[in-house]
Amino acid sequence: MIGHRYSLWARRLHWLVFILVAAALIMIYAHGWSPKGSTMCALFKWAHMQFGIVVILVMLPRVMVRRRHARPPIVPPPPPLQEWLARVVQLTLYGLLFAVPLLGIASRLWSPDSWNFVGIPLPHVAVTSKALSKQLEDIHGTLGNVLMYLAGAHAIIALMHHFVLHDSTLRSMLPFWHGTDDPNTDRERKEHVAR
Repeated sequence: MIGHRYSLWARRLHWLVFILVAAALIMIYAHGWSPKGSTMCALFKWAHMQFGIVVILVMLPRVMVRRRHARPPIVPPPPPLQEWLARVVQLTLYGLLFAVPLLGIASRLWSPDSWNFVGIPLPHVAVTSKALSKQLEDIHGTLGNVLMYLAGAHAIIALMHHFVLHDSTLRSMLPFWHGTDDPNTDRERKEHVAR
């Protein structure tokens, strides 16, 4: 039987990816605000790369968990168009969560500058190209902005589902929920308390 929530690991990995992406975003903004060529500027860029690599490492098990466990039904069920749009947005987010870090990694592979993951030196391609590295970094940045805006819209829509539509969308992904899995029971309890 499918409950009204995602599996425990699906929820944990979802929120872990959220934290990692937010941290990578904060680091790249801090990098941009730091004096060019400063130690802090380099440190923030290094931290941004570390979080990006970890996003890829966490997305792999996340996809496996997602494929293994069925998506819980939304209660009450949304219209078919809304279901279709939700799937398109989810697939786009998953695609960006792979593409953005992979483009960042590719830009480092073609860069002549040294790079590492938690202090372990990482390789370059045989013939590096600053121009290609810069192009890949620009695409990485553009798609990173698309990811940021789409994730923001995703969060706003989840809140709308919870506070306006009063369905189970947000509750199904919360890392914890002290109510029941049945949104109708929760609604009845709220109505009873309000009397």
